[in-house]
Amino acid sequence: MKEAMRRGGARPEAALVLLALAGGLAAPAARADRLTFDPAAIYRAPRGASPAEGPAGAPITIVSWSDHACGFCYRAQHTLDLLERLYPGQIRFVHRWLPLDPDNTIAAEAALAAAAQGRFRPMNDRIFAVAGRVDRAAVELYARELGLDMVRFRAELDSRRHRPQIDADARDAVALGLSGTPAFFVNGRALPGDRPLKAFADLVDEELVRAAQQGGGYDALVAAGRPAADVPRTEREPGRLDADQVYKVGLGLPGHQRGPDDALVTIVVWGDFECPFCTKMAPVLEHVRQRYGADVRIVYRHLAMPAHRQAPLAAEAGVEAAAQGKFWAFHDLLFAHPGQLARADLEQLGEAAGLDLPRLRAALDDRRHRDAVAAEGAAAMALGVDGTPTLFVNGHPVVGSRDRAGMEKIMDAHLARSQAIAARGLPARDLYAVLMSGAVGEERADPASIPEIAGMRVTLRADDRARAVAAACRRREPKRVATLSAGLTGDARRRASLVCAASGIDLP
Repeated sequence: MKEAMRRGGARPEAALVLLALAGGLAAPAARADRLTFDPAAIYRAPRGASPAEGPAGAPITIVSWSDHACGFCYRAQHTLDLLERLYPGQIRFVHRWLPLDPDNTIAAEAALAAAAQGRFRPMNDRIFAVAGRVDRAAVELYARELGLDMVRFRAELDSRRHRPQIDADARDAVALGLSGTPAFFVNGRALPGDRPLKAFADLVDEELVRAAQQGGGYDALVAAGRPAADVPRTEREPGRLDADQVYKVGLGLPGHQRGPDDALVTIVVWGDFECPFCTKMAPVLEHVRQRYGADVRIVYRHLAMPAHRQAPLAAEAGVEAAAQGKFWAFHDLLFAHPGQLARADLEQLGEAAGLDLPRLRAALDDRRHRDAVAAEGAAAMALGVDGTPTLFVNGHPVVGSRDRAGMEKIMDAHLARSQAIAARGLPARDLYAVLMSGAVGEERADPASIPEIAGMRVTLRADDRARAVAAACRRREPKRVATLSAGLTGDARRRASLVCAASGIDLP
């Protein structure tokens, strides 16, 4: 079994009916139950007067409708944060409201009052963290913590100054045909419900092309769009990884590989140090390594699941262990001591693994590897990975933990296939590179981590090279940055430079 993030959305039908009656609209709730959005079509999703984050001139605008009491909305915010890391400086987020309970809007009003003082996001995050279960005293406490002008904040709540904006957001949602939260429109293209990062990333890639070709900003991009939901609703199975497909998967961060470059089978595993199923899987993979020896290469990549509060820092400690050449010793100790992931535990186990303790403490103090870990997780989710452990065996996905017999069966099948290919004359060291050359999907963390075929120099696409430059900057590798960024121009260079500037590196 695996740990996975549920998908779905909250459905405030009662709220929609009340809003329809109050606003004199023609039964939109019933229509919304029957109709949905064509994923290929453009819709005129209005931005209203809502809070926005990101550059005003960004080529991508994502207009969302949510509610603080909607758990799916809270989880979706994490997905949007990862999306912004994949496309820094390219996205403007517009936050609109569709209350589940139209009689209780204190949370949204408080967020808008904070936005009026330039503190929308921290207030929004605090309210989301408690699932919107706030009252007047709670939001005032948050406002004081954020250093807001309390006289102004209280006056705006007393006067219900922001309630008209919330009502306007809801009326626009009803007119558009929304039937639940969260709902997103990417340059006017609909993504209703709690969707995986891959769905957002694929759509952003398409819309970046359209925005570059058409230009003119958001209003121009949606001007000819459809006014509301207009296609019959059908139940569809969420997209899943196809076990028969080969996916493009890089070899992750430096120091996370076990086994030779010319191994006939490469296993890339996305794991989480707090995941009990990953703990169960670790000795199985060690058994595979011992049994198959030089025929197998194992690569560990980090996917700190949102529900695991200690996983991100543990992953950062793992990256620092790799920087000191001790990743696997540290990895083995963490999984041998499940649940021991507090800061003191990480330091103790790091010292036991032979790490330089002052260096480990410094890396954890300044969160040196936070962006690298986040990028690894974002790359997994953009590929379609939604739980841990998820393995890719020569690019083929294996979802969830397996026992020894199950992994041996998988290994034997892939090893036989690889041996047959090698027998036809393909050098073993080129096998994984050849598999990746015809694979589907994108390696969004560091495309340069995909091996090259010997004797062939492959020039990365501008977008992939920008991602590779950004990855090198996250790892603070200025020499590699200089090599990869040579000749990088235009928007791709600008995107990479935003990440590098945050890491204190200027592109040459």
